Amino acid sequence: MKVKSLGRKVGPAAVVFSLTFVGVLALVPRGDKADDALVPVVVATRSLSDGTSTEGVRQGSAVRMVPEKARAAGAISSLAGLPSGVLAYDHVVGQQLLSSSFAVSRVRSLGAGFVAVSVKLDPQRWVGPWLEAGRFVDVFDTNEAGPTLAASRAVILSVPDPSDLKPSDDAIVSLGVPKDSLVDVLLAAANNRVWLVGR
Repeated sequence: MKVKSLGRKVGPAAVVFSLTFVGVLALVPRGDKADDALVPVVVATRSLSDGTSTEGVRQGSAVRMVPEKARAAGAISSLAGLPSGVLAYDHVVGQQLLSSSFAVSRVRSLGAGFVAVSVKLDPQRWVGPWLEAGRFVDVFDTNEAGPTLAASRAVILSVPDPSDLKPSDDAIVSLGVPKDSLVDVLLAAANNRVWLVGR
């Protein structure tokens, strides 16, 4: 009698437990070998700005193993496989590096229609926009009649370290400017009238 009574008490609980256990097992993926396959990809380990050299990208990235289905088309699989050139656009932490992430040169990374030009400027004409506004600037010709826009959305490609400059020091600033604005920029530069304004 005691056995039957115990069976009546424990039986329903045991059935419920068994059904729950079977249900949980049914929900757990069994794992398809093809789905579980991991492949190497190069990802950014810190923020990388466009124009970063291949060596700079190499120092700011690492190889990670990811599921094959998560691998982006054109993803690079080794640090040695990074193309020579510069990043064509910004990358964030964890973003995969693709063959299309690179351009041959900084100017090429801007897209068609840009050319590189260097101008000599004193610090007040470029440091503010560079430090505060970032790469994109408008180039003004400060002629006697008043400032006129020589180039819109030019890109500062390279500058010296502002902390090393004195107020009276001139510096060479490299710009990427639209081809159709090149003549106006050169004219302003030839007459020492270039002034950069941050966007």
